[in-house]
Amino acid sequence: MAAILVYTDLLADDQQLPLVSRDRLLVIQQQVERAASLIRQILDFSRRSIMEQSTLDLLPFIKELDKILGRVLPETIQLELTYQPGNYLVNADPTRLQQVFMNLAVNARDAMPEGGRLIYGLGTLRINPQDTRPFPELSDGAWITIAIRDTGTGIPAEHLPHVFEPFFTTKPIGEGTGLGLAQVYGIVKQHDGFIDVKSQVGRGTTFTIYLPAIAQPEHEKLQLSSKEKFDGNGNNVLVVEDDRVTLEALRTLLESQNFHVLTAQHGIEALDILEEQETPISLVISDLVMPRMGGVALYRSLQKKWPDVKVLFVTGHPLQGENQALLERGEVMWLQKPFSVNEFSQMVRSLLVRP
Repeated sequence: MAAILVYTDLLADDQQLPLVSRDRLLVIQQQVERAASLIRQILDFSRRSIMEQSTLDLLPFIKELDKILGRVLPETIQLELTYQPGNYLVNADPTRLQQVFMNLAVNARDAMPEGGRLIYGLGTLRINPQDTRPFPELSDGAWITIAIRDTGTGIPAEHLPHVFEPFFTTKPIGEGTGLGLAQVYGIVKQHDGFIDVKSQVGRGTTFTIYLPAIAQPEHEKLQLSSKEKFDGNGNNVLVVEDDRVTLEALRTLLESQNFHVLTAQHGIEALDILEEQETPISLVISDLVMPRMGGVALYRSLQKKWPDVKVLFVTGHPLQGENQALLERGEVMWLQKPFSVNEFSQMVRSLLVRP
């Protein structure tokens, strides 16, 4: 799917493409993106998706959601935000949290076909050793709470224990996959958080999310303009990928952006190329799981002999153990397959402009 998305994005930029072919290409893009979305939902539920966490203030973040939610909520639904002044800082992946709030908003919309109110409430909670806790596993300390309440039809009591189960849905066939709330649950758990649901038929539903609070920002996240076109200026890039189709797709994409591209099919071949290369290599783009030598072992070798070479991992495999730890420590940058040309280009640019 990564190769299909890259090639369809490149074809879409071809001005000589006939209109009928462009329409067919759009259908291909839409179907691949739907398949990719389904895979991400499954990975989110199983807590295997790639997380890129940074310090996030939930108050301005949720305020900005108003613009996005306007695309999925009809005018008959009134959106409200309640909070007390203060900071609501968490360590979170903004993209994943946005998915959580979007999924819950869509669920609320479906529960209010005649309209109603959707209220996002931000609050703080401090748990002391002697306190009764919403969840037994909730540790002592400061927590941020986000309550999402609707005035919809409510959830029958017999369905409440199952709402976070994958593929459980009360919607008619063809109107829901049953993965939306399962994805919400998985993302919240990946953030070391908890989620609770309370509902009464005819009186609405409230989902309450608990996320660990942090005291101050840890680091700033690099922001890039999605509209800037990046010119590789002939820089050397080494692509390490054992899947031939994906390898050729990435080569084609990078060459179209004026990079000089070298390729290898595993880590040992990549190290041989680095040894033989007379001009410096600016960036290594590597798959994670490959024969003979995988991405992490290649990265360790690069750190020892070529510490200045930037590394970008592109992978379709779930992260766990050492791989996840590398990302959480901020040692490397990741892009999860499949990805669009724009996502890939922004990531490459962000690496190369870093000091």
